[in-house]
Amino acid sequence: MGIRNVITARRRGDKDVSRAAEVYGTSKAYQARWDKVHTERTSLYADLLEAEAIWGIELKDLFKKVFDLEHELFTRIRHYIELINPETKEASKEAIRKIDGKARDIMYDDLSEEPDEYKQDLISAIEAIERYLKPKLSHEKV
Repeated sequence: MGIRNVITARRRGDKDVSRAAEVYGTSKAYQARWDKVHTERTSLYADLLEAEAIWGIELKDLFKKVFDLEHELFTRIRHYIELINPETKEASKEAIRKIDGKARDIMYDDLSEEPDEYKQDLISAIEAIERYLKPKLSHEKV
């Protein structure tokens, strides 16, 4: 849907078309962000293969926690987009709500000084990776 159609639909008060365009825009914004994550992860995989050849599998195992957290966030974003989409069937929305009801809420950070559970899990996973790598990279002055 082009921007002219969205503007025209809003002027006419066509809420369905306007809402669909809004969802499409939100979806595209998340997709653009996720494309960057995918690009970096592809590069990281190559580095992890090299590290595995040199140091063994331990670093790859440490990154599994980060990748699991990434997947958790991706799933929640995908569910959010489905829930705000007016074209998603109500039965699907109900199934997503049921799944999400059992999961922790990680979509938004409240930016408080104390990290939430998800952010703390991510920080802990990154710190474990740093502890593993620092002795191996001790020749570099950071």
